[in-house]
Amino acid sequence: SSGINAEWPLRPGEQPALKTVPTALLRKRRQLNKERVAKAIEKKIQEKKRVGKAKAPFKRAEYFVNESYRTGMNDKRITRLKHQVVKVPETVKILFIMRMANIAGPMPQKVRKILQHLRLTEMNNAVLVQHSENMIEKIRIIEPYVTWGYPSLRSIHDLIFKYGYGEAEGVKSALSSNVIIENKFSKQGLLCLEDVVKQIFEAGPHFEMLIEFMYPFKLQPPKGGFRRVAVHFSKKGAWGNRAEKINTLIRKML
Repeated sequence: SSGINAEWPLRPGEQPALKTVPTALLRKRRQLNKERVAKAIEKKIQEKKRVGKAKAPFKRAEYFVNESYRTGMNDKRITRLKHQVVKVPETVKILFIMRMANIAGPMPQKVRKILQHLRLTEMNNAVLVQHSENMIEKIRIIEPYVTWGYPSLRSIHDLIFKYGYGEAEGVKSALSSNVIIENKFSKQGLLCLEDVVKQIFEAGPHFEMLIEFMYPFKLQPPKGGFRRVAVHFSKKGAWGNRAEKINTLIRKML
């Protein structure tokens, strides 16, 4: 064959000599491979630099005028709400907040920052937060962009078991196994998903640690979508406080 350097026929018991590659050629090949790898790495670095230097999208003057107007209207709304007390039952420890569809027009910067802080950057993203006066003030600012209420134990259980994701060894993983919880929180005495549900519902001492570990819930929109997204829930709209009725919405989106 072409890969054998031997005369034919071979003597009995004689092995054919394999064709060898000169050392100089091997060195050249290794050098070429190193150069290809170096060029590929340099290309990726340059691509990242170009992306970083990409120009911000052009915004017309009308955009900034509308943003200023929307910010002013939002500030007036918040000022009016200062005289209104949000009555949340004392037994409520956990709040459920879900991002609604964008209202037409630019979003005030203060609203955008709070939504980013709560990780509500995408439609139908939802989070569980601990009830406090400070949290209620934040919700008031972003309220036209979210709906919220008081989740039941069953709702929290179903959310975690169906849409719960956490970070295990640097990888986003579904919370479908107690092994993930045991490996991550055994030192805190949490060994299974039921322990996690109980800890969150009761706003236990490890609540913040669990919320940081978990990703926001990415829910499915309800059948038929939301109606009157620019109107408050109390006026048969979509956004705002639904109190205990938030559990009905959660069931529709599971």
